[in-house]
Amino acid sequence: MTARNNASLIAAELSKDTGFQRVTIEIDPTQWSTRRRNIILRALRHGVTQCGYETGYFIKCLTEAYGSSVVTMNNWTRDIPADAVDPDKFDELVAYTCAWVKLKAAGMKAEDLDYYSRYTLNNWAHNINNGQRPSTFPTPDIKSATEKALFIKQYLKKDETELEFREVLAAKIERGEMLSISMNAR
Repeated sequence: MTARNNASLIAAELSKDTGFQRVTIEIDPTQWSTRRRNIILRALRHGVTQCGYETGYFIKCLTEAYGSSVVTMNNWTRDIPADAVDPDKFDELVAYTCAWVKLKAAGMKAEDLDYYSRYTLNNWAHNINNGQRPSTFPTPDIKSATEKALFIKQYLKKDETELEFREVLAAKIERGEMLSISMNAR
Protein backbone atom coordinates (compact mmCIF):
# COMPACT_ATOMS: atom_id res chain seq x y z
CA MET A 1 0.00 0.00 0.00
CA THR A 2 1.45 3.37 -0.90
CA ALA A 3 1.95 6.04 1.71
CA ARG A 4 -0.91 8.44 2.28
CA ASN A 5 1.37 11.46 2.46
CA ASN A 6 4.33 12.99 0.69
CA ALA A 7 6.89 11.83 3.27
CA SER A 8 7.95 8.84 1.16
CA LEU A 9 8.40 11.04 -1.91
CA ILE A 10 10.41 13.58 0.08
CA ALA A 11 12.61 10.84 1.56
CA ALA A 12 13.18 9.38 -1.91
CA GLU A 13 14.14 12.80 -3.27
CA LEU A 14 16.48 13.56 -0.36
CA SER A 15 18.19 10.18 -0.76
CA LYS A 16 19.37 11.28 -4.23
CA ASP A 17 21.67 13.89 -2.67
CA THR A 18 25.41 13.15 -2.85
CA GLY A 19 25.64 13.69 0.91
CA PHE A 20 23.02 11.04 1.70
CA GLN A 21 24.34 8.59 4.31
CA ARG A 22 21.44 6.80 5.98
CA VAL A 23 17.68 6.77 6.36
CA THR A 24 15.54 5.23 9.09
CA ILE A 25 12.00 4.22 8.32
CA GLU A 26 9.43 3.33 10.95
CA ILE A 27 6.43 1.26 9.96
CA ASP A 28 3.40 0.73 12.20
CA PRO A 29 1.89 -2.66 11.32
CA THR A 30 -1.26 -1.83 13.29
CA GLN A 31 -2.13 0.55 10.44
CA TRP A 32 -2.19 -2.28 7.90
CA SER A 33 -5.44 -3.80 6.74
CA THR A 34 -6.17 -7.29 8.06
CA ARG A 35 -5.69 -8.66 4.56
CA ARG A 36 -2.25 -7.06 4.13
CA ARG A 37 -1.17 -8.18 7.60
CA ASN A 38 -2.24 -11.77 6.84
CA ILE A 39 -0.43 -11.80 3.48
CA ILE A 40 2.78 -10.59 5.12
CA LEU A 41 2.54 -13.01 8.06
CA ARG A 42 1.82 -15.93 5.71
CA ALA A 43 4.86 -14.98 3.62
CA LEU A 44 7.07 -14.87 6.71
CA ARG A 45 5.82 -18.24 7.97
CA HIS A 46 5.99 -20.08 4.64
CA GLY A 47 8.99 -18.36 3.05
CA VAL A 48 6.95 -17.79 -0.08
CA THR A 49 4.24 -15.35 -1.06
CA GLN A 50 1.88 -15.03 -3.98
CA CYS A 51 0.47 -11.53 -4.12
CA GLY A 52 0.43 -8.36 -6.18
CA TYR A 53 3.60 -6.70 -7.37
CA GLU A 54 3.67 -3.82 -4.87
CA THR A 55 2.93 -6.02 -1.86
CA GLY A 56 5.46 -8.59 -3.05
CA TYR A 57 8.13 -5.93 -3.47
CA PHE A 58 7.32 -4.51 -0.02
CA ILE A 59 7.69 -7.99 1.53
CA LYS A 60 10.97 -8.51 -0.32
CA CYS A 61 12.38 -5.19 0.94
CA LEU A 62 11.08 -5.76 4.48
CA THR A 63 12.55 -9.25 4.81
CA GLU A 64 15.88 -8.16 3.31
CA ALA A 65 16.06 -5.29 5.80
CA TYR A 66 15.65 -7.83 8.60
CA GLY A 67 18.30 -10.19 7.15
CA SER A 68 16.03 -12.74 5.54
CA SER A 69 14.18 -13.37 2.28
CA VAL A 70 11.04 -14.90 0.79
CA VAL A 71 10.28 -16.23 -2.67
CA THR A 72 7.75 -13.91 -4.28
CA MET A 73 5.36 -15.26 -6.89
CA ASN A 74 3.08 -12.97 -8.86
CA ASN A 75 1.94 -12.52 -12.44
CA TRP A 76 5.38 -11.20 -13.39
CA THR A 77 7.51 -13.58 -11.34
CA ARG A 78 6.42 -17.16 -11.88
CA ASP A 79 9.73 -18.94 -11.35
CA ILE A 80 11.43 -20.35 -8.28
CA PRO A 81 15.07 -19.17 -8.10
CA ALA A 82 17.39 -22.19 -8.10
CA ASP A 83 19.44 -20.75 -5.24
CA ALA A 84 16.33 -20.89 -3.00
CA VAL A 85 15.87 -24.64 -3.58
CA ASP A 86 17.05 -27.19 -1.00
CA PRO A 87 20.12 -28.93 -2.53
CA ASP A 88 18.79 -32.32 -1.38
CA LYS A 89 15.55 -31.74 -3.34
CA PHE A 90 17.10 -30.04 -6.39
CA ASP A 91 17.15 -33.14 -8.63
CA GLU A 92 13.63 -34.09 -7.52
CA LEU A 93 12.35 -30.65 -8.54
CA VAL A 94 14.17 -30.87 -11.89
CA ALA A 95 12.53 -34.25 -12.59
CA TYR A 96 9.09 -33.06 -11.47
CA THR A 97 9.32 -29.86 -13.53
CA CYS A 98 10.56 -31.70 -16.63
CA ALA A 99 7.68 -34.14 -16.33
CA TRP A 100 4.93 -31.53 -16.07
CA VAL A 101 6.49 -29.33 -18.77
CA LYS A 102 6.63 -32.29 -21.18
CA LEU A 103 3.08 -33.39 -20.31
CA LYS A 104 1.81 -29.87 -20.78
CA ALA A 105 3.62 -29.52 -24.12
CA ALA A 106 2.26 -32.86 -25.33
CA GLY A 107 -1.35 -31.95 -24.55
CA MET A 108 -1.35 -28.30 -25.42
CA LYS A 109 -3.03 -26.76 -28.39
CA ALA A 110 -1.56 -23.74 -30.13
CA GLU A 111 -4.09 -21.43 -28.47
CA ASP A 112 -3.55 -22.83 -24.95
CA LEU A 113 -0.48 -20.72 -24.16
CA ASP A 114 0.86 -17.47 -25.42
CA TYR A 115 4.04 -17.62 -27.48
CA TYR A 116 6.28 -16.45 -24.63
CA SER A 117 5.02 -19.09 -22.18
CA ARG A 118 5.25 -21.88 -24.75
CA TYR A 119 8.77 -20.78 -25.76
CA THR A 120 9.90 -20.41 -22.14
CA LEU A 121 8.69 -23.86 -21.09
CA ASN A 122 10.04 -25.61 -24.17
CA ASN A 123 13.35 -23.79 -23.87
CA TRP A 124 13.63 -24.71 -20.18
CA ALA A 125 13.10 -28.42 -20.93
CA HIS A 126 15.48 -28.26 -23.90
CA ASN A 127 18.25 -26.75 -21.76
CA ILE A 128 17.79 -29.43 -19.08
CA ASN A 129 17.92 -32.18 -21.72
CA ASN A 130 21.21 -30.67 -22.92
CA GLY A 131 22.70 -30.94 -19.44
CA GLN A 132 22.39 -27.31 -18.32
CA ARG A 133 21.72 -26.63 -14.66
CA PRO A 134 18.62 -24.43 -14.31
CA SER A 135 18.86 -21.00 -12.70
CA THR A 136 15.07 -20.95 -12.17
CA PHE A 137 12.17 -23.40 -12.13
CA PRO A 138 8.84 -22.58 -13.77
CA THR A 139 5.98 -23.29 -11.40
CA PRO A 140 3.14 -25.62 -12.31
CA ASP A 141 -0.34 -24.27 -12.94
CA ILE A 142 -1.78 -24.64 -9.46
CA LYS A 143 -4.85 -22.40 -9.23
CA SER A 144 -5.05 -22.02 -5.44
CA ALA A 145 -2.48 -19.54 -4.10
CA THR A 146 -2.28 -21.49 -0.82
CA GLU A 147 -1.66 -24.81 -2.58
CA LYS A 148 0.95 -23.20 -4.82
CA ALA A 149 2.74 -21.72 -1.78
CA LEU A 150 2.70 -25.12 -0.04
CA PHE A 151 4.04 -26.80 -3.19
CA ILE A 152 6.92 -24.33 -3.41
CA LYS A 153 7.61 -24.43 0.34
CA GLN A 154 8.39 -28.17 0.24
CA TYR A 155 11.35 -27.49 -2.08
CA LEU A 156 12.81 -24.42 -0.34
CA LYS A 157 16.01 -24.44 1.70
CA LYS A 158 15.51 -24.87 5.42
CA ASP A 159 17.95 -22.20 6.58
CA GLU A 160 17.53 -22.02 10.36
CA THR A 161 18.94 -18.48 10.57
CA GLU A 162 16.48 -17.16 7.98
CA LEU A 163 13.61 -19.00 9.64
CA GLU A 164 14.55 -17.43 12.97
CA PHE A 165 14.74 -13.92 11.45
CA ARG A 166 11.35 -14.36 9.82
CA GLU A 167 9.78 -15.69 13.04
CA VAL A 168 11.13 -12.74 15.04
CA LEU A 169 9.73 -10.33 12.47
CA ALA A 170 6.36 -12.13 12.42
CA ALA A 171 6.18 -11.96 16.23
CA LYS A 172 6.88 -8.21 16.14
CA ILE A 173 4.10 -7.71 13.62
CA GLU A 174 1.65 -9.82 15.64
CA ARG A 175 2.44 -7.80 18.78
CA GLY A 176 1.89 -4.59 16.83
CA GLU A 177 5.44 -3.35 17.47
CA MET A 178 6.80 -0.50 15.42
CA LEU A 179 9.18 -1.81 12.75
CA SER A 180 12.32 0.30 12.49
CA ILE A 181 14.50 -0.13 9.43
CA SER A 182 17.79 1.72 8.93
CA MET A 183 19.44 1.69 5.54
CA ASN A 184 22.87 3.03 4.67
CA ALA A 185 23.72 4.56 1.33
CA ARG A 186 25.19 2.01 -1.06
